[in-house]
Order: sequence, then C-alpha cells, then structure tokens
Amino acid sequence: MKGERVVVLGDVVKRFRDSVLVVSKEPLPIGTKVYSERGEVGYVSDVFGPKDGVYVLVRLEGDQPLGKRLYAVLARTEKGKARQQEEARPQSRRGTTFYGR
Repeated sequence: MKGERVVVLGDVVKRFRDSVLVVSKEPLPIGTKVYSERGEVGYVSDVFGPKDGVYVLVRLEGDQPLGKRLYAVLARTEKGKARQQEEARPQSRRGTTFYGR
C-alpha cells in the first residue's frame, strides 16, 4: 500500500438490505473500495449531506460480515493528504480543435 493511506470511514448508522449508511468526517470519491476488519465489504455508491458530517452510502458486495467501523484506502498526494483519483482529460489549448483521433 505504498502511496496510499487507510482512512477510518466512520460508524455504521443504518443497515439496509444491500447497503449501509455511514457518517464520515470527509467526503470520499464514489467507487472507493470499503473494508471492515475482516476484508473488503463493498464500495462507496453515494455521498451526501453537510461538509462536516458527510453521509456515505456503501453498497455491499457478497456476504462478508460487517464490523461496526468501516475503512477506505485513498491515494496520497505530495503533501500526504488523500486525494480523489480523477480520470485524465485532454488539456485544451486556445485555438486547438480536437477531432477525436
């Protein structure tokens, strides 16, 4: 896990049939894998709510038992902070036309 850091996602607030609602201290990118003490349990499918107490909806995959606390793994930036992984987009330059080649 070089270049990555483990983040405590938060405590499970509510459990649904195929997902759980978690209160997190920071928003996470949708699609981030989520783990419990026993292994991978699912991924972040939605993020909503106020900035200081974000609600994260985690879609569960498989029959992995959950603990009370969940974790996520995020990539580090140069300063050691986690960052969202973004898809690379072409940089447009003034007067340049992209033809999709």
